[in-house]
Amino acid sequence: MKFWLTKFRISNALNDRIPLPPAIGRAVDRSEELRRFTEHCQTLDHALKNQLPEPGASAPLHASIMRAVRATGPVPVAENQHVWPGWIPISSLAAVVVLSLLLAIQFFHPPESKVERAGSPPLAAASSALELGGSLVCEAPATALSPLSDEMRRLDRDLANTGHFLLASLP
Repeated sequence: MKFWLTKFRISNALNDRIPLPPAIGRAVDRSEELRRFTEHCQTLDHALKNQLPEPGASAPLHASIMRAVRATGPVPVAENQHVWPGWIPISSLAAVVVLSLLLAIQFFHPPESKVERAGSPPLAAASSALELGGSLVCEAPATALSPLSDEMRRLDRDLANTGHFLLASLP
């Protein structure tokens, strides 16, 4: 890892034409591999900067490419197609369906049916159990919350009495 970091610093120094720090210079002197690396980089740098590039394409190749480009003609411009107008009917239909379902659930009341007492004892027992369960569901919240309601009334009365006492105590 240390040699890779040294090579990287040498490469950056050669590219930027910055003189090497003394510590890296000492590391270059100590290692034959690094010395060869710097020589190779300098040779490569000199060869790449002094070599003239060859022309890329010949004249007949350029002419044939230009003929092919001119023969294609103009590219048709794509029209701006708006996607959202197509979604308006679908989304409105979905909204109507959802609203109708919500309204149906909101205003749906099961038909009131009275359970008639049957003449046989098992059916009479079942119907009385159903009636008892229905009355229990109706009375349970009031029974469960009545102690809390009484306590809230007492607390309200105590706060009102405290307020009257404090007002009477003021000079």
